[in-house]
Amino acid sequence: MGKCLAALGLVLLGVTMSRKGAGGEGLRLYPGPEGEAASGDYRVEVNGKPCFVYQAKVRQEIAKPPGSIWTHEVGCKAEVASLAYFDFEGKAEVAVRPMRGFKAASVHPRSFGLKAEVDSGVIRFTLDRPRKVTVMLDGSDRQALHLFANRFESDAPKPDDPNVLYLGPGVHKIGSTRLKSGQRVYIAGGAVVRGQVLPDETPQVSKRTGLKHYSGGVLHVDKVVGVRIGGRGILDGGDMPHAARSLILVNNSRDVVVEGIVLRDSPNWNVCIAGSERVVARDLKLVSGRLNSDGINPVNSRKVEIRDCFIRNHDDSIAVKATRPEGDCADILAEGCIIWNDWGYALGITYETRAPIHGVVFRNCDVLTALFSPLGVYMVDAATVSDVAFEDVRVEATRDKLVRIAIGHDMWATDPQRGHIRGVRFKDVAFTGRGTPGSEIRGFDKEHMVEGVTFENLTIGGKRIASPAEGRFAINAHTTGIEFK
Repeated sequence: MGKCLAALGLVLLGVTMSRKGAGGEGLRLYPGPEGEAASGDYRVEVNGKPCFVYQAKVRQEIAKPPGSIWTHEVGCKAEVASLAYFDFEGKAEVAVRPMRGFKAASVHPRSFGLKAEVDSGVIRFTLDRPRKVTVMLDGSDRQALHLFANRFESDAPKPDDPNVLYLGPGVHKIGSTRLKSGQRVYIAGGAVVRGQVLPDETPQVSKRTGLKHYSGGVLHVDKVVGVRIGGRGILDGGDMPHAARSLILVNNSRDVVVEGIVLRDSPNWNVCIAGSERVVARDLKLVSGRLNSDGINPVNSRKVEIRDCFIRNHDDSIAVKATRPEGDCADILAEGCIIWNDWGYALGITYETRAPIHGVVFRNCDVLTALFSPLGVYMVDAATVSDVAFEDVRVEATRDKLVRIAIGHDMWATDPQRGHIRGVRFKDVAFTGRGTPGSEIRGFDKEHMVEGVTFENLTIGGKRIASPAEGRFAINAHTTGIEFK
């Protein structure tokens, strides 16, 4: 079951639950476990009942010690965001009281159409369906509140089910835990599971970055079939040093489902899906603030679905990759996701492209902000990327470009040659923020070109873009078949 599975101060706090009337309306709230510090920035009530608000480190201070490309020191400065979760059916009347003065509030994504009413220092809005929303004050993205309103679970297991690794309310510490075929892991609401590096573990030091990595994920799904990981609680990486390991690693496995839980402060990639097939990641909520904390990355994998997830992280958010030269990455769908990217790319194919990547779709997603390009394909290795689509995507803000499609070369490249990009489609993509961000489409040379990129109903600030000049696109000579419709 793993190298370590020890309960630390396990307190069965239970859940607070209420139901109303015969119409099926109801609410389930989960108290925070003993020892878990509550947010000092917000108080939240749902249908008049207090909802525990957690802290989450974001935008952690970056250090560059000798021998390392970058890292985050223990106890480094960090912004603190807040997060809370609950289950409901019917309607949820949400009341948020910030602990600092403010004048205005907004609820994101804006595409949800939720209007925040402010009265006597309290922000109020109503949810009529499960939503993942973010509250911002006075137009600032600092110290935001991430609120995850879930549907009721229909098939939560019993704590004494012998086929389930059940982590109940309270705080748990586990080392890298290898799962078996057919096994289910359940992290209950009100639980915080803290991943550990054990004293007898020896790291490998990357020659490229100088960072220390330990084998296995906290939940390690390796060469197995039919594993399910879910629940309502939190899987936390804050006790582990930067870059130590992923919170969830799915490697060379099939028929895996990861759903429902919150992932917080991952020291490396949150969810890595490598060399696997038929993997579903749905209804996950990720909040991480360290470099290399990519969100959900399908790598050399096939038939991967990423649905209805909230991802706030400090590197690429959903990035399709091929780190090995064998094994196409194909049939990848990301749909209904909300992205907040503090450092990196939001949605796309990035960097390692050592095997063909094709059949990738990003659909009906909202990008709240991204440091670099929210959408695009940036490749540095020798394979071909083809048949990629961005459909019905809304971008609220970017601190750099809107779209980047480029073949380049940087420190992440290992192949001696560059590759090709063929067939990238953008349909019903809208930038709804201020100004007109630039974009770029750049091939590498005349032998390694970007071919066949189409934009259908691309809008910026409500204006339909009919030409590269209108969209401030920089396009070099190593491209062909660029169309705006």
